[in-house]
Amino acid sequence: MISERSLAQPAAPVSIAEAARLARDVYGLLIEREGEGEGPGSVTALDGEYDANFRISAVGGRRFVLKVMHPGRQASLLELQCAALLHLAKTMPSLGLPRVQATLSGDLMAKTEVPLTGGEGAESRLVWLLTYVNGTPFTEVRPQTDNTLINLGRYLGDLDSGLESFVHPASDRNFKWNLAQAGWIAGSVERLTTAAHRSLVERALASFKSTVVPAMTDLRKSVIHGDANDFNVLVDAPSDGAPSASVSVIDFGDMHFGMTVAEVAVAATYALLGRRDPMAAACLVVRGYHETHPLDDREVSVIFPLILTRLAVSVTNSAIRKALKPDDPYVTVSEAPAWEALAALQHFSAPLAEAMFRKACGQHVLP
Repeated sequence: MISERSLAQPAAPVSIAEAARLARDVYGLLIEREGEGEGPGSVTALDGEYDANFRISAVGGRRFVLKVMHPGRQASLLELQCAALLHLAKTMPSLGLPRVQATLSGDLMAKTEVPLTGGEGAESRLVWLLTYVNGTPFTEVRPQTDNTLINLGRYLGDLDSGLESFVHPASDRNFKWNLAQAGWIAGSVERLTTAAHRSLVERALASFKSTVVPAMTDLRKSVIHGDANDFNVLVDAPSDGAPSASVSVIDFGDMHFGMTVAEVAVAATYALLGRRDPMAAACLVVRGYHETHPLDDREVSVIFPLILTRLAVSVTNSAIRKALKPDDPYVTVSEAPAWEALAALQHFSAPLAEAMFRKACGQHVLP
């Protein structure tokens, strides 16, 4: 099992000028100016929890994402992502996905020395480059139609079908976002500031232990994307003649070998945030996923507790990261709607939720 080195300490910032230099020197991209902007030859900083990400608009019109990794990142995890994306380019070539770009020397990644702020030396960082995927983050899409939610599920089902035959040693990860390992939050409940919040997380954890843990040995396992959140899901406007907008996902940094059903559970979790009828939204995602990557009875039975678990992991992680980076809005961007959803769903009947998911999948409501 791959155990990640500590990412607890924030990485030193990477400047726009340094990103432009890396794009030129490592990848040969023509950058005419070093300021932020949208036009050709520009570099724009993007959000990220740990790593420094930049949109590179090269002269000539092509756009890329340059990723300068946290110094605690292991090369094996970048190799995992590169291998998975190359595998999907063969098994699911029609899926809209970022494509890995080779360095000038033909490698899929590079190790470079990035200067520290203030000229206080440099630190070694891994760098890699992907093609830029067009689309609007799901969180900004209005309206979020039923078809969009169904298409999201279908897309993830296709993605997991394409990954069924994919194996990589670095996918066996011991890390916080693997829902099979969600029990770690029990040791961090004290980080939550109110008794009400601690109670919500403890109840979600109890549901995980009583429902998901006993089922794990019977659940399918595979390498999954694992983080189809509302910022990693992109929606592109429908082309002429297309019935609805297309969907794609970016950021494979949380991919891992785990419960296959966790893929759709995570996507349904973020799709229901801020909804008047959260379960209806979740059911649409599950329906679409089942159409392209059918779920069995046992998997459907754990979707609802996995949604509660993902929400509990998310808010606990926000509390931990907020203490380390109190001024970073990215760290807590989904915290408020996650708390709202966790509170609302705790009062929802688990058997009714399972029945709704079974109906969405066309299964017998009482198997």
